[in-house]
Amino acid sequence: MYALLSQLLEPYTLLVVGLAIATACAWRRQRPPSRALRVGVLLLGVLVIVSMPVAGHLALGSLEWSYPATSEVPAAADTIVVLGGGLVVDDDAGTRVRLSDSTLQRCVAAWRLYRRGPGCRMILSGGKVDWSIPGPTLAVAMRDFLLEAAVRPDDLVLEDKSSTTYENALNSKAILEAEGGGNRRVWLVTEAAHMRRSEGCFRALGIEVVPVPCDHHATRAELSIRFFIPAARGISQVGQAAHEWLGWVWYRLRGRV
Repeated sequence: MYALLSQLLEPYTLLVVGLAIATACAWRRQRPPSRALRVGVLLLGVLVIVSMPVAGHLALGSLEWSYPATSEVPAAADTIVVLGGGLVVDDDAGTRVRLSDSTLQRCVAAWRLYRRGPGCRMILSGGKVDWSIPGPTLAVAMRDFLLEAAVRPDDLVLEDKSSTTYENALNSKAILEAEGGGNRRVWLVTEAAHMRRSEGCFRALGIEVVPVPCDHHATRAELSIRFFIPAARGISQVGQAAHEWLGWVWYRLRGRV
């Protein structure tokens, strides 16, 4: 009951409910309803639907369900490629930084994969999305985290020039070729929702990868009324899925996946 009440009293949910009540009142008073009001009702209906957690579950699931967690283990001759997600800078000088949630999830998944095997080379791929922001690159921040997690320094290779997923793949390919690919396998670590676009970029460049998805969200559906009540997390997850699908379509049009 507490979980249901807390969701109903969430600011986003209250705003959507208030907007629905106001729209219903306007509909009753305006006879016949104007075209603008009809459009408004339609848009409100779409907003309610895409704000439901069930919509977010299905949207992310369309990306994640093709990439279940893997139990395979890399060999010593293999290479793990970890894609950076984001970095949080806590001061103006850029001396205090921390990994964003997405980057932290990827690093933890890579560390677990590394520890399950005999230990292998790990490419940390990520520069800056905005190079005007002070502070280290994503690759450097990821390296510092993994060093604290007891990964051997000699196993870490930095790719700190990329700003996009495609550049992650392109620059990582240059490192892999310089090291001599041979028969080694490449283990690609990123979020499950981001894997389709990431894997597509690597494969388009001729690199066969073993997907290692992490941070799954659409794993288990909640069979309760809360799953159908508009909430901020619902619209957020739909937005995340839309970003990934639009990115995939854009890359597809440009021949990058």
